[in-house]
Amino acid sequence: MKLRSMAALLIIAATGVSAQTAAPAAARSLAGRQRSVLATSTDADSKTADMRAKADVNQRMVEMETTLGRMHLLLKQMQTSAAVKNSKDPVTRANLEMWGLMIQQLDKQFDQLKVTARERADLNARRAAMYHQAEQRAAQERNAQGQTPVSATGQAAGANAGVPRATQGAQNPESSPAPASSPQH
Repeated sequence: MKLRSMAALLIIAATGVSAQTAAPAAARSLAGRQRSVLATSTDADSKTADMRAKADVNQRMVEMETTLGRMHLLLKQMQTSAAVKNSKDPVTRANLEMWGLMIQQLDKQFDQLKVTARERADLNARRAAMYHQAEQRAAQERNAQGQTPVSATGQAAGANAGVPRATQGAQNPESSPAPASSPQH
């Protein structure tokens, strides 16, 4: 009986401890989501977040470039030290070849990353230009609609301008008398 009660107490204690540790983690993740929603809620906040993201990407690229440069220097030092020692050791050769291949692969990946970053910047610039053009068109349409006076019939006053009088009657049959007879029978 004591064993059962101790097991029950252990289970209760374990669930209590897990509930206490799980709740703050859930609250933290919920708070993080709320912060992200608030951060993207305004246009200014999204622009600053976008600028920070671009700066972070640029900083990472600079760090990667300096690391690759240091790796190249280290490989050259290793190669010169192996040449000075006149090492014919196959392990040393294999090690140098492996490092050379790794750095070569990292160089390819870094070049691809630079190309991708340029393409992304180009696409973002194009997207921004398209949004700007759309905003300009919408503003022009709003201005055009606001400047055109509307007549009592619901048509714009300038809608029939330049149209011959005979065709104006055909467009609006209520305002013109019906023709008496047609020349064709």
